[in-house]
Amino acid sequence: MAPMKSLLFVTVLVATVSVVAAARRCGGDAVGVVGAGATIGICYGRVANNLPSPREVVDLLGSRGVTDVKIYDATTDIVHAFANSGITLSVAISNRGVTTMANSQDAANDWVQRYVRPHSHIGSIGVGNEYLSDHGNDASKLVPAMRNVQRALESVGLGHIKVSTPYAFGLISRSYPPSAGEFADNVKSVTREVLEFVQEKNSVFMVNIYPFFSYKNNPHEISLDYALFNPNAPTVWDSGRQYRNLFDAQVDAVYAAMDRLGYGDTKLMITESGWPSNGGATGANNDNARTYNNNLVKHVLRNGTPRRPNDRIKTFIFALFNENEKHGEPEERNFGLYYPDRRPVYHIDLSVSSSSAADRNVTVSVTGDRPADANFRSQAVE
Repeated sequence: MAPMKSLLFVTVLVATVSVVAAARRCGGDAVGVVGAGATIGICYGRVANNLPSPREVVDLLGSRGVTDVKIYDATTDIVHAFANSGITLSVAISNRGVTTMANSQDAANDWVQRYVRPHSHIGSIGVGNEYLSDHGNDASKLVPAMRNVQRALESVGLGHIKVSTPYAFGLISRSYPPSAGEFADNVKSVTREVLEFVQEKNSVFMVNIYPFFSYKNNPHEISLDYALFNPNAPTVWDSGRQYRNLFDAQVDAVYAAMDRLGYGDTKLMITESGWPSNGGATGANNDNARTYNNNLVKHVLRNGTPRRPNDRIKTFIFALFNENEKHGEPEERNFGLYYPDRRPVYHIDLSVSSSSAADRNVTVSVTGDRPADANFRSQAVE
């Protein structure tokens, strides 16, 4: 995750959680999410020296009803822990690995054979993470790396796995109003290539959206309620569209930016979004983190955006754990839903209106583990 540093007044997770069973009270707070026809995710970062083992993490996620996870480091222990767990992974290739993949089809083939093929449930691969935000990275290597990974997948019958690359929202140089969204000039050329690849392969455009950083950088101009999805937030109008939260406005700025490059119908995946519970920064506290993530989940599962009201966007909450070795400001180490000892940082109680065929209202309040399900327990590949 890289902070979005734009000071513009923008008026504007990895674990999919589905309703597989109602949770029962077993003591202790837990995180639970419900929805129909849409998904929410949690990112499993490991920049820490005090986290549970991967197998313990798989058991934790399974007990909470988690069915998808985004990971940043494809290693043998991670792949083995998640194999046959019933959890779908979104896997990342590190920024350091992008040049290797671009320069060598054999390297891409070997990576797929080692980390993807043994796992029965991988839904997407992110080539790099906010790769273009670091000017030290060679932008010309990004799309060739994506194409080599795609060819490697197709060679073993896994071409259905979506390949893309997560962008930082900071690469949107103009985001107010949302309809004026535009990519920064220095990334337009490679972004057009990324979008061409995504459309050609029926993939998704990945982007990290953090209203927190916009609010932190400009708290006197951006309403906290607007950043947190609160119902008393101010309403912003743009081109006949009504915006009641910053998340929608930022997402629609991305849609507008893609449209300006000729790819306005491309589907999005929000590969990171979250709010820190501590760290001393403006707005970084437990109450705001709980409010944002509660409201984010309910909003994503119920609604599209004003620009694309019928599109449900798969969204990953950052992050599963607080990570004590992350660089940057103190809040960077406090985005977790859980402490490393697996205690929840705060309680999440969600009620989501279902859009199922029965058109009934579904309410789930999760305050403990759901009954154990063998399909969600880790079964390491020996």
